[in-house]
Amino acid sequence: MKEKMTPRDKLPTVVRRMTAGKMLAKGAPVAKVAEKMQMGVGTVRRYKDIIDEGGLDALRRMSIGGRPSALDETALKWIEKALVGSAQIHGFPTDAWTNGRVRELVASRYGVTYSRVYTWQLVTNLGLGHRLSKSAR
Repeated sequence: MKEKMTPRDKLPTVVRRMTAGKMLAKGAPVAKVAEKMQMGVGTVRRYKDIIDEGGLDALRRMSIGGRPSALDETALKWIEKALVGSAQIHGFPTDAWTNGRVRELVASRYGVTYSRVYTWQLVTNLGLGHRLSKSAR
């Protein structure tokens, strides 16, 4: 019997993890999975160790990490709406959204500062990861 998917199972970060896990379970080499899924080799190796010990269910049960968000549903909807539009509306010089701009917007609007990685995860979980441009380095 197939297990019912929960909202957590549909998070892009969980879907990505499980896709990598299924590849590993079918025998794909760690390096190949890391390359295809654009993940670090160490992360994929950890996933393989978890699967070797407890199967895909153990990988599925793996924590999504961190404490609960300081932002409520209303704030997340506001951020989602902002990201669908132009960054210029929020005072940035161009239309593009970057990780740094999202971090700056969240900090100025809600007084919450997030790491680059958590910001990426937040935007990805909103289904808008494609909206982030690479910032100039």
